[in-house]
Amino acid sequence: MPAWLLLTAYAGLVALPAALGWARVGIARSWTDEASSLLAMVAFAALLLEFLLSGRFRAISGGIGIDRTMRWHQVFARVLTVVLMLHPFVYTTPTGAQFLMPDDATRAGVLGLDAVSLATGWLAWLLLGVLTAAAIGRDSIPWRYEAWRLMHGLGALAVAALGAVHAMRAGRYSADPVVAGYWMAMLGLALLSLLAVYVIRPLRLSRRPWRIAAVEQVADRTWRLALTPVGHDGLRFRAGQFAWLRLDRPPFTLREHPFSIASAPSADGHLDFLIKEAGDFTRRIGRLPVGGRAFVDGPHGNLVVDGRAEAGICLIGGGVGMAPLLSILRGTKRGRVRLVIQGNRHDGQILAGKELDASGAEVVHVLQEPPPGWTGETGMVTRDLIRRRCATAGEAGWLFVLCGPPPMMREVRAGLAALGVPARRILEERFVYD
Repeated sequence: MPAWLLLTAYAGLVALPAALGWARVGIARSWTDEASSLLAMVAFAALLLEFLLSGRFRAISGGIGIDRTMRWHQVFARVLTVVLMLHPFVYTTPTGAQFLMPDDATRAGVLGLDAVSLATGWLAWLLLGVLTAAAIGRDSIPWRYEAWRLMHGLGALAVAALGAVHAMRAGRYSADPVVAGYWMAMLGLALLSLLAVYVIRPLRLSRRPWRIAAVEQVADRTWRLALTPVGHDGLRFRAGQFAWLRLDRPPFTLREHPFSIASAPSADGHLDFLIKEAGDFTRRIGRLPVGGRAFVDGPHGNLVVDGRAEAGICLIGGGVGMAPLLSILRGTKRGRVRLVIQGNRHDGQILAGKELDASGAEVVHVLQEPPPGWTGETGMVTRDLIRRRCATAGEAGWLFVLCGPPPMMREVRAGLAALGVPARRILEERFVYD
């Protein structure tokens, strides 16, 4: 789905309940009350759509990239949380029982808060605040990612269900049968998305198993993981994409991790990944059993150069961010990649050094801790280095492909911007969104 169509559909679904309410019930209260109702309906509709944004559905993320989809999910979630938590305090209409005044058939004279609507509203309000705070501070919570993910999904579903009950019992517009039908349909869509993620997708993966063919160390704290398909023809992907892996676990496990594919698309269907020891799972990557089972959810990502017409390609990577860039190098015609910049802490972390030297591209290694006698670039990959090394490429209209730690990505983008490189000639993908 292209970005413009996705945004149009998103805006239409978010605005629909307010438009239906105004058309069928009519405006009859002060502007502050109407504004509060509008904010509540728009934000709650956006909350229900968050289930689709976070579900890794390729129909949604395929056109814009899953990293952008996840960034939208984070930003939208925080904005709508603020809106929903503020909206109860904007009302000026007094509270009271539903249809308190006999001649007020449209319920414009009071807020229709009974015990059920009040309880569900405040429970949803409190739980939403807790969920958002826990998501923002996830790294500080002493839980495994899998436990947090399960609690986040179930908590979000509880907020959606409580919010729907509150809206239909307390809302002046949402009590209308058509608007109430919209909320029920959207709630059903949210539930279906969870079923797709936690039930349907694992069932589909179980029919396409993989085998761990090799686990070998290729650099300091960095491992090559090779997978081969079992009983099927493998994964059709484009160079530069990534996948979520479930390794030495059943398909229904919540323990899955995204890794970029380092190999080029091949006829035998095998996949290579480069994985650096970092978190709880990756520190044990070297102990995965050869012959163990694996399941691959993919491909994902838009870090691909297929169909691009630029005269040259410059790859800029940091650490294990070189994995998708190596896939591009291996999967494109020799000579298209003309410059490679790789940043690492020391020379023991350099990936595919001999292969890069033999590629025909200019290769620039940047080391923070260079060995004695080192004559190459030192320090970090900074905007100044990019301006020095990429000036000719920028003027020649090359394509720049970036993958690495967020600080490096910010510096590279700043350096390219200083060279006048337009955004359309910069491809990037990241797994950290804050």
